[in-house]
Amino acid sequence: MFQPEFIFLKFLESIRTPFLNNFFEFITILGEETVYIFLICIIYFMFDKKLAQKLFFIASASIGLNCVIKNIVKLPRPFSNGEITCIRPETATGYSFPSGHTQIAATCTSAIAIVFKKNWTVVFAIIATTLVGFSRMYLGAHFPLDVISASILGVLIAFILNNLHDKIENKDILYLKVAIISTIFAIIFMINPNVLFLDFYKFYGLFWGFICAVKFEEKFVNFNYDCSKIKKIFRVIIGALLAYILKVSIKLILVTDSVIISYIFNTLRYFVLVIVVFAILPLIFKIAKM
Repeated sequence: MFQPEFIFLKFLESIRTPFLNNFFEFITILGEETVYIFLICIIYFMFDKKLAQKLFFIASASIGLNCVIKNIVKLPRPFSNGEITCIRPETATGYSFPSGHTQIAATCTSAIAIVFKKNWTVVFAIIATTLVGFSRMYLGAHFPLDVISASILGVLIAFILNNLHDKIENKDILYLKVAIISTIFAIIFMINPNVLFLDFYKFYGLFWGFICAVKFEEKFVNFNYDCSKIKKIFRVIIGALLAYILKVSIKLILVTDSVIISYIFNTLRYFVLVIVVFAILPLIFKIAKM
């Protein structure tokens, strides 16, 4: 990378304090998929399942594209040569360019701003993306170019996919095209397996789970919002807790030293998570009249 970028990261490293470390560790969580799954759970179980499905499509497609670009560019992390130290390195998996946290924050907050068309949502999108991006640099996980590129890319993805989703009447065709393209990359990454490609298979499981969950819900559930606010809140709590429990527990169960089998386990883990939370759980809620 350019030397000025290392100089800037070194400067951020020099001003670290325990308070700032804790603050930016918290901020960086806003760019993780768990936060957006929780937000989508709120929209899905309390307000508008079609809007939740649109946001899920945009967010998951952004994650997938980010992983593909990373695996093509293959830029090492700032801390890979020991010149920069990284705080919370467990959130800095895979390659560096572009920043996944920043891109997902930019994509999701921009999508929300586009959908709701309120001034405060635009301000929120700018502030959230800026803070998450800065946190990635402060923590030593990304170069400035990673963050700037991810911010621009995230906004563009939100606009393009939102327009595509609105214009294409048959959503099944749109979803299937993305799934086919994703499968091609899933096969390509298996030809020369690399542990740094693992994050792509999170998206792959998420997206196929999403497609199946949408069809299952439409055909067998078709749940509505004719219930009390308390019941809707209960739906969200159960959905979010179940998503978290599945995400953690399946990871503990499915353990292997094989990179390719790890790809399969990652796919299965996120596929099951989405199917259970967004297809099976709504069916249970409907049967229980919740």
